Amino acid sequence: MSTRTRIAGVLVVVALVAAASGTGLAAVDTQQAQVQEQTQTQTQTQTQYCTYPSNGTYESFGVSNLSAPSGVEAGEPVTVSADITNPNDVPMIQCVEFRLEGDVVERTGWALNPNETETIEFDVNTTDLEDGTYIHGVETRDFGELATLTVGEQPEPEPEEPTATLRFDDQESDGTNVTVASANLSDGGYIAILDENGSVIGATDYLESGPQENVTVPLLEPLNESANLTAQAHLDTNDNQTLDFLTSNGTEDGPYTMNGTPVTDDAVVTVSEEPTNGTDEPTATLQFDDQESDGTNVTVASANLSDGGYIAILDENGSVVGATDYLDSGPQENVTVPLLEPLSENESVNLTAQAHLDTNDNQTLDFLTSNGTEDGPYTVNGTPVTDDAVVTIGEEPTTEEPTTTDEPETTTTDDDTETTTTDDDTETTTTDDDTETAPPTETPIHNETES
Repeated sequence: MSTRTRIAGVLVVVALVAAASGTGLAAVDTQQAQVQEQTQTQTQTQTQYCTYPSNGTYESFGVSNLSAPSGVEAGEPVTVSADITNPNDVPMIQCVEFRLEGDVVERTGWALNPNETETIEFDVNTTDLEDGTYIHGVETRDFGELATLTVGEQPEPEPEEPTATLRFDDQESDGTNVTVASANLSDGGYIAILDENGSVIGATDYLESGPQENVTVPLLEPLNESANLTAQAHLDTNDNQTLDFLTSNGTEDGPYTMNGTPVTDDAVVTVSEEPTNGTDEPTATLQFDDQESDGTNVTVASANLSDGGYIAILDENGSVVGATDYLDSGPQENVTVPLLEPLSENESVNLTAQAHLDTNDNQTLDFLTSNGTEDGPYTVNGTPVTDDAVVTIGEEPTTEEPTTTDEPETTTTDDDTETTTTDDDTETTTTDDDTETAPPTETPIHNETES
């Protein structure tokens, strides 16, 4: 626990005090002062001065880290501080002084434990000081630190230059935007993305001041290939929260600078997927197999329209010859597509199935009536999603089932009747004179004796 206590008053002029007392600074043994501190109240003070330790074997307190303003208006108070350290192995009280132009303004006894450091402060009144620059400092017996204080009208402080930092890492992108890993714009503003020619190809909306992370910067046009890009920090010089750097030909919202150089960072942006303009592109698949048809419709083996729509059938000239009603999104199998006009029999034609969107969400195929402006085809890389098939037109094949009857087949002549029954495997021939019944052919006849 600190044994510090103030034990001195303020001396404006040391020489006058010494003359009035008729004596110089009295020496007080350090150990005696220590005993007095421990036995008397910690607020005990000497009315006019404090003593240095009389035993020169003890080291002087040290002084470090002097802190004070460089200038003040006349009459303004000033606080001066410094760190005071006791380098000895025993608790001790030593004098600490604040001096102005070499004169002691305040002298204070300061108590410190062994190897302890504390900060001391002096409050300085500048009311009676004339305008000018003064040397002042904090001193102990053997050490001290000095600084200058200018009293008088102070110049307007230079405005702090806006600062910014950016980190733009190498990355993969779908080509529609890029990501700045971190940014810190002291006065707020924008982040612009420049191509290798220095042209602005993307920018953020207004960003508030302070640190930002993973800032997404949309690009004006999707990238089609990998590129070296630059992120550049911009001010909002006209305070309208709109980036006017391009529209003002660079006179407004210029870049943050450091030593006159724009604050930037570069990155290699690798385009990994086709650009999607910020939305998921609709997708479709079709399977249209070669087939036979009666000419009134065709069958698409399978289809999957991500956003629902229609399947149209086109002839070799690209004319629509048939279409489905609205199909819900998701997989479909064996989709029957009615044709607008029946196809002629006994011929084969090459037809194309084409997947169409429902762009106006009315569940009616308006591709023809709108001259192609509505319900256009699904596309992949700009090419319509289609599949071709050879459709052979003819009558549907029929299969006749064999017929049987239980009625016997009878042949009648003038003289005899022959009846055959296949179910019983019995054949009977009848004439006018006799009847012969044949045994079943499956039963063998064995003649073991002969009469």
